[in-house]
Amino acid sequence: MASVEASREERWGLGAYPVASVFGKSISANDTFIVEKRDYPDLIMYVKVDSACDVVLDAVSGALRKPDGSYAKISVNEVIASFSAAGEQIIRLSNVLTKKWALYYPFLHLKFTAATTIDLVALPATTTLQEAKIVGDEVGLATEATLSDIKNALASVGADEIRTDLQDISIKKVELYDADETLDQSISLDIGGYKLVEVVCSASAPTTFTVEYSFDNTHWFTYYTSSSAETSYNDVFWTAAQYIRVSSAAAGAAGYTVSLVIAAKP
Repeated sequence: MASVEASREERWGLGAYPVASVFGKSISANDTFIVEKRDYPDLIMYVKVDSACDVVLDAVSGALRKPDGSYAKISVNEVIASFSAAGEQIIRLSNVLTKKWALYYPFLHLKFTAATTIDLVALPATTTLQEAKIVGDEVGLATEATLSDIKNALASVGADEIRTDLQDISIKKVELYDADETLDQSISLDIGGYKLVEVVCSASAPTTFTVEYSFDNTHWFTYYTSSSAETSYNDVFWTAAQYIRVSSAAAGAAGYTVSLVIAAKP
């Protein structure tokens, strides 16, 4: 019996991206397929198989492996999907599990009872902020607060203008496109309180790109500089600094161009 770890998307968002995905994977009978659920409260899973089998939530764990390298499992042993032949199903874990406590664990160990080839995609099951509730019953709290309650409370102190959709927050950016590469080029951006920064650089001829940051727009520190001449550079990073500067060194010949972009979000 083997254990297979799913590939995982490393992106930020509100549950719009998969936490696990695998396609055309051959599974032997009783192989364990490991999904990192993280701290999402629920998952929606698309499962496709090419032959009859049961999909069992064999176990959960709070850590992927113990210090000795073995898997740290707590047994669940519940069938979450059953296939009498090749087919596909969409499963919401909270709807099929009777042992709800299993949803609190970040690692799921799925077992397939027969040899098959699978496609599996697991996405966080989230609700909109308008539907979300903060419930404290399980930790001994007697009250329940909705988003409306929170907004009303903020309104009482003059702070009722809150966003209900984080995607509405605009991007701060500065862009320089098709500038003369035979000259030194530079752009900078005051990102204010924003923390997530993306830098994109592209040039016709190999050049040196430099990314710098500053807390006062006077003293600058180097985050990145090309170790050798290159035609492109892209990076996404978090920063506590307020100012970002990107520059390119003169290179190429007449007609050669360079493009530089800095973008930031909270």
